[in-house]
Amino acid sequence: MSTAVKRRIRKTALTAGPALMIIMAAGVPAQAAGVPAQAATATPDVSVAASAGTTYATAMLNKLGRQAHLERVAAQLPALRQHAAARATEAGNARTAQAGTAASVTRASTADTAARAKLASAKRAVTLAKKAVTAAKKQRPYSSTRVATATKAKTTAENAVRTKAAAVTVTASALSAARKADTTATRTLNAATATYQGAAKKVSNAQLAIKAWPAERAALAAQAASLSQQVVTQSRSSFATTNVYGVTVNRVVAYQFQHMIDDAAKAGVKLSGGGFRTKQQQIALRTANGCPDVWTAPASSCRVPTAIPGRSLHEVGLAIDMTADGKSMNTRKSAGFKWMAAHAGNYGFVNLPSEPWHWSITGG
Repeated sequence: MSTAVKRRIRKTALTAGPALMIIMAAGVPAQAAGVPAQAATATPDVSVAASAGTTYATAMLNKLGRQAHLERVAAQLPALRQHAAARATEAGNARTAQAGTAASVTRASTADTAARAKLASAKRAVTLAKKAVTAAKKQRPYSSTRVATATKAKTTAENAVRTKAAAVTVTASALSAARKADTTATRTLNAATATYQGAAKKVSNAQLAIKAWPAERAALAAQAASLSQQVVTQSRSSFATTNVYGVTVNRVVAYQFQHMIDDAAKAGVKLSGGGFRTKQQQIALRTANGCPDVWTAPASSCRVPTAIPGRSLHEVGLAIDMTADGKSMNTRKSAGFKWMAAHAGNYGFVNLPSEPWHWSITGG
């Protein structure tokens, strides 16, 4: 299958949404898909025919898409935790720094309050000293010594005011600087805290999603399994096929089949097989396999078990005779069968017990 086709299958499944999935599931009349006229029967109402296939395909899409997403999340979780831990350290450091600037504000405020109290006291002393000078001047008999002493005391008080005022300038400046530093530290703390909370939330969400996934996966798998027979029934009336890596299958199962082939390849198992075949091909196969009667003899009576025409899931593209590394899965001891036995169920495919190579969405 070309890269463009692969992308189209995946894009259609992932982004089309329910409306287009209905079209994919219902497909076009069988003749348009290359099926001879005798293999196509009456086409029912599309909304009815498509419903099971759409829901089934959507359930498998959600299951496999969600599983792939959570596998990536699980792989990223250690890094997410490490990132959250680093942000926690940054938030802790910011908290310590802000506590220091808050303490500095308290100290600066205390010092400024004390300096202002001393200035106020010095100003009151100046007022008293001025009154003392006035009183000394009025006192009789007049004494220049007394006036000089009072005047000197006033000058000393005024000098003290200037000294205290200068001290207030220093403490006020220190308090302003401390407050600015605390404002900056508080902003840094808030930003660091928000960043940490965001990182911690990502870790929490990832852990919750991973924990919830087994139940969600089971529910989606059960939903798909419960619909598989309806998909078969509705496909008997109308279906469409597509090509996945050279294997023609019903569009309803194209996404999961392609996903399975890709994942098997990653595990070193090259899967392929034979999917859809026409009724004429089924008749020819029954004849080649020595069935006593093409139309009535049970599948088990043939040299190789072969379904009666009209009953094979191959005729609706919902079954694949699997091969691995170019060889048929004639034995359950093969690496291909062992991989399928362990993993195919995850993609909605079930083995027909009498045929190791035969896999379908119902096991039939």
